[in-house]
Order: sequence, then structure tokens, then C-alpha cells
Amino acid sequence: MIMRTTLILMVLMSVLMVSSGCTGTAERGSSLAVVVTTSILGDVVTNVVNGGADVVVMMPIGADPHDFEPSARQVAALRSADLIVANGLGLEESLSEVMSAAVEDGVLLLEVGPDVDPLPLDDSGGFDPHVWLDPIRMVTAVDLLVEALGDLDDSTDWAGRAAAYRRQLIEVDASIRERLAFIPNDERFLFTGHQAFGYFADRYGFEVTATILPGASTMVEPSASSFADVVEALEASRVPAVFTDRNESQALAEQLIDQVSREVVLVQLYTGALGGEGSGAETYIDLMKWNAEAIAGAFEQ
Repeated sequence: MIMRTTLILMVLMSVLMVSSGCTGTAERGSSLAVVVTTSILGDVVTNVVNGGADVVVMMPIGADPHDFEPSARQVAALRSADLIVANGLGLEESLSEVMSAAVEDGVLLLEVGPDVDPLPLDDSGGFDPHVWLDPIRMVTAVDLLVEALGDLDDSTDWAGRAAAYRRQLIEVDASIRERLAFIPNDERFLFTGHQAFGYFADRYGFEVTATILPGASTMVEPSASSFADVVEALEASRVPAVFTDRNESQALAEQLIDQVSREVVLVQLYTGALGGEGSGAETYIDLMKWNAEAIAGAFEQ
């Protein structure tokens, strides 16, 4: 009798353990796994989900999205995610194959760039991928993200979770516009390291006069003749500064400024990635404010 009772108890314990295991799996699965490519998008997504999903950011602080190479562990995370959030428009060149493989595995991929009214690149037939440098386009990106999250989990009020951050993006746009208001229309010209500030210029009424590197990638070098043209363009312009990405080599920009007879300053901005701790650009909103302040400061000299 004792042996029989013991056997029944063991069976019941086994059933309970199996049931507990199943419940645990369901609980883990109830929190969406979201993998984001860039540190900037990672900050945006983290604010949107507002604790409602597990967010993993692939690229570390300071990484150049144009030449980032994922680790085997990161590739595995991509393929086991519920949702991948990427910029698209050719920015994450090294991730295209692994993201395609994840999609084939059934992972939902959201590329925000193509759906936020991307700007065409000069004479290339492609589009400028640097959409995040316009906070109003990022408001649209937030709406796209809310929709994608709702497709995966319609039991969560994603729009409600994202509402406060959405308002912050609209507010930072207004604050940037106010900070730059003192610059006359006939002086609103930017000279940049590569074609990254088209969206900023489009939103705030600037014109990008010229770029040191041709195209929207940091992975190209100018020819001797094209660099000479850039020197000539800077000499003939009235722009007070050359604005470069802090994470790209400054050698060409310094060489360019040395060849110009008038005074031009070099101003390094946060373009493709968030800044590290203590930088003042640890979040996307802080990054946009930091850049606007740096640009305003150059025009105030």
C-alpha cells in the first residue's frame, strides 16, 4: 500500500513538473523578443516598447552601421527573434543575408527607412538611409513599430506605451527649430563629411553644399580630382564649418581645411551611432539636441 501511494505521488509530481515547465515556456514566450540593428534605433525601440518586450541591440555604441560585422551569437539572436527592427535602404549592408535568412525562418522584419518618405541620393538611383536625423520621420517610424508589434501581440496597448515618447520626438523637433531660428535663410548651408545630413537639412531649411566623401557610405574614398573640387567648393562658399561624423576618420577633413585660405572650423557630430556615457548623446533625443547645438554654435562664431 505504501509503495503504491509512493508511486502515485511520484506520478503526480512528474505531471506537475511537466505542467510547470509548459507554463514557464509560455511565460517566456509571452514577452516578445525584439532585435534591433543600430544603437540609435535600439534607443527608439526601447522607449516605444516601454518594458513590454525584450530588446537586444546588435551594434555597440560608436559602431559604424556601414561596416558592422555580426558575431555568431548575434546571428543566432536574429534568427530566434520575434521581430527584427532595421533601418534598411542599404544601411546594414553586412546584415542583409542573415536578416533574409531570419525572415525565411519566420521572423518578422520591419525596415523603417523605406516607409518614412526617404530622400533620393544624387544621381545614384538609391535613397539616403540616414532617416533618423529627422525626428518627425522617426515619429512615423514609431507608428510603424507600434503596428508591427500589434501584429505580433494585439493584447498589449503598444500605442499607449509609445505615446509619451512620440510626444517627446515632436517636442525635440520644435526645440531644434527654435535653436536654429537665428540663422538667416541665405546662410543655411552645410558642408559635411559624407551624405548623411540630407534629412536634417530637409527638415530645418538647410542645403548641403558639398560632401568630402561621395555617396551616403563611409566606406568610399574620394578621387584626387573630386577632392580638389571639394576644396574649391569650400573655398568659394561661406560655410563656417565642416561637419563630420565623430566615428569616421578626420584626416581628410583636416587636410581639406588646411587647403582653404579662410578660417573654417571642424565640428564632429553624432551621425550613425549614439555616444558613450558622459557624451551628452547617450539617447537619440539627446543626440539630436547635441547636434543642433553644435551646428548652432558653429554659425554663432
